[in-house]
Order: sequence, then C-alpha cells, then structure tokens
Amino acid sequence: MKITSISCTQFAGMRDRRVELEDGVNVLFGKNETGKTTLVNLLLRTLFQSPKLDNRRDKEFRSLYFPSERRDGGQAGDFADGTVCIETEAGPYRLEKEWGPRPCCTLSTPQGVLRDQNAIDGILKDVLRYGEGVYSDLLSPSQKNLEPALQSLLSHKESGEAKQELAAVAA
Repeated sequence: MKITSISCTQFAGMRDRRVELEDGVNVLFGKNETGKTTLVNLLLRTLFQSPKLDNRRDKEFRSLYFPSERRDGGQAGDFADGTVCIETEAGPYRLEKEWGPRPCCTLSTPQGVLRDQNAIDGILKDVLRYGEGVYSDLLSPSQKNLEPALQSLLSHKESGEAKQELAAVAA
C-alpha cells in the first residue's frame, strides 16, 4: 500500500492544496508555519476521523481544522474536507471526507464506490493494516514513539511483508 496524494478544498489554513507523493519515503521540510503539520493532520484525519462530528467530543477538531476568518477579509468556511489516494496491489482507492453541515464519506475502490461508513471502515481496516497510532507515530515521529511504532510494524502478523517494505524504503 502506498499513499499517492493528499488534497483538500479547505482544511485548517490550507486552501485548494494537492500534494503528490513519490515512491519511498517522503520528507516534509520547510520554515515554521508553512503547513507541514497541517498536511500530516489532513492525512490522518481523512484516514481516521469520522465525518460525523459530535459537538462536545469533536470541539477541538472543529477549532483546529475548520477554516477561520481569512486574513484577506474572506469568509470563514463552514466545512473542512480531505481526499487521500492510495495505490494497492488490488488497485487504486480514493477516500473523500467532508466534515460540516452535510458530513459525507466516499470510498472509490477497484470494485466500485461506497458511501456506507461501516463498509468503508471495514475496507480501510484491511487496506491500512495498522491502527491510527502506528500511522500517527510514523508520520510525526518523536524519539519516544518511533521505536514502538516500528516494533508494532515488525511484529504484525504479516511482518515478513512489512520487513520487506521497510527494507525496500531503506535501500
């Protein structure tokens, strides 16, 4: 499985952004406040955040990722969205989520398009293989969390495949 692109219409401070990812390890670098962490959060939230938000439980999500009043005087947005494209041996997947007044999630698969959240969650569990914590630790590693995340990958039931993937990236 490889993530080929991440995009959004609006998510936090990003507008109309699309990032294509290359084969292997991709490293985000740049000056402070240029959107590196926001891009990682866009990826993680699109993969793991339910499109239906609870006003109490997801207050922080709304505060962090819904567009606020723009510096150029433009209106604040009433939704946030994200799209992640994934390539697997079975073919391409495209996950689109929108959080807001009309929450929605769409997963395009090699077999067709789905909007049923339970079906989407089941497919993503198979496609992604590892839990949110592993991806979060690998995408925004701290020295404290990187080793356990790698150990989790290597001890997974398909660890031979994970080891081959990690070795190919390290080569």
